[in-house]
Amino acid sequence: MLALRLHPMFVHFPIALLFTTVLFDAAGAWFKCENFRDGALWLLIPGLLGGVAAGMAGDWAEEAAEKAGTTKSMIEPHETLAFVALGIFGVRLLGRLGLRNQFTWKTFAPYFLIAAIGLGTLSAMGHYGGDLV
Repeated sequence: MLALRLHPMFVHFPIALLFTTVLFDAAGAWFKCENFRDGALWLLIPGLLGGVAAGMAGDWAEEAAEKAGTTKSMIEPHETLAFVALGIFGVRLLGRLGLRNQFTWKTFAPYFLIAAIGLGTLSAMGHYGGDLV
């Protein structure tokens, strides 16, 4: 039963960090402020690490949920979207480190498009997760 309670407690922090990192990136581009861009990077790293921790707690909770009667077909979309979201934000981190804050509109547009897709995936994941509790 503890496993079922831990996962929902772990997920909110990384979700908030990953959403905020996109807002900071947008503010950094809009205001041409490196402090926002640096802040976005420093939010992205713990957001990803927290997402990994939430995923580990989710794997543990999955076993307990299945024993409690939740079907695999209910869990699967949430789990798949979680992996996809972490992958997207991982790509953002690699892109961010590769660009070294040297954004131009040519590099920022695809980077921000990936961020928007990541936020959509993260939102859908949260929706499916909310249906499970």
